[in-house]
Amino acid sequence: MNPFLVSGYESPKYFCDRKTEAEKIVNVIENSRNLTLISERRIGKTSLLKHVEFQLTSSIIFVYVDLYPTLRLKDFIQVLSNNIIEKLEPFSDKVIRKITSFFAALQPKFSFNPETGVPGLEFTISNNSEAEKSVNLLFEYIRNSDKKIVIAFDEFQQILKYPEKNVEALLRSEIQKDNNASFIFSGSQTHLLISMFNEYSRPFYNSSQTMYLERIEQSEYTKFIIQNFKSHNFFIDDETAKYIYEIGNGITYNIQYLCHKLFSEQEKKITSDLAKKILNEILKENEVVYFNYRELLTRLQYQILKAVAKEFHVEKPYSIQFLSKYKLDSTSSARTAINALIEKGLLINLRGIHVTDWFFSLWLKQQP
Repeated sequence: MNPFLVSGYESPKYFCDRKTEAEKIVNVIENSRNLTLISERRIGKTSLLKHVEFQLTSSIIFVYVDLYPTLRLKDFIQVLSNNIIEKLEPFSDKVIRKITSFFAALQPKFSFNPETGVPGLEFTISNNSEAEKSVNLLFEYIRNSDKKIVIAFDEFQQILKYPEKNVEALLRSEIQKDNNASFIFSGSQTHLLISMFNEYSRPFYNSSQTMYLERIEQSEYTKFIIQNFKSHNFFIDDETAKYIYEIGNGITYNIQYLCHKLFSEQEKKITSDLAKKILNEILKENEVVYFNYRELLTRLQYQILKAVAKEFHVEKPYSIQFLSKYKLDSTSSARTAINALIEKGLLINLRGIHVTDWFFSLWLKQQP
């Protein structure tokens, strides 16, 4: 098995560090607090949540809910209900009768996935009033459980895209009633999460503890890289491991992907030249995607992306120095373009702006 995972979670053996962060999250859960988990993309939020689940005692039920595929409140209800019921009580005739009785007004229907055999629950929801009632009943079902529960909503900012207008307030109203449950809110569009939980006028204002997930320290990651290569009879020295960390910009996914590809090469001596070769192959294989970005953006948006990539990090993107250096348009035009790029997820604004995808940023730097 390739020890450098690029998706999913296997066990602590394949997970790098995060001891302090995991302990803090476990403490939040055990004390029934809520947490907003904020970081750059691909830092490893989802893997950390899975790692935390591994650390919890069997008396705590951990429910992971990915909201990214959801487009409306009905989808939210379907995803949450199936994850909750699957984790709380394995399906049986008794459980089906209990659920049918509890949600009788919503006419629940059970179906089975023909490929996995896993049963699923579907509610008949035809209007907003029934959707809101479904949310209320679902959270009441959670509150009636005699088990301690933590629900981790990944891509929580997705609820802002639902056509229903009162979803934030509706969910905040239900979540604040839970005394024995903890909720974790994480997502990849950090500017939306920050505004949801830090703006006074928003329903979730000041409702949870905030944790900013930093990059794993270079010293810890290089030890992890060396250990995993050497355990499979590969040779790699400390300087090469540091180089891999640097060209991956300290971002968990990038480092894991580079190491995953290096491991797949089966070259028993890992060198900096080999790592650089693999990096160039990654940029080349993604080139069709990068060219497609260029076609979908306005001229100014693409110019700004290239300028930010060449600077790596821009603290004052509207300054005369930055705009004139790269021959960009007026401040107002640049502001509109930058906001659009942040909204598209191509730029991220954390203590200044930079290109969200590090590999894309490296490719942009090579462009004329």
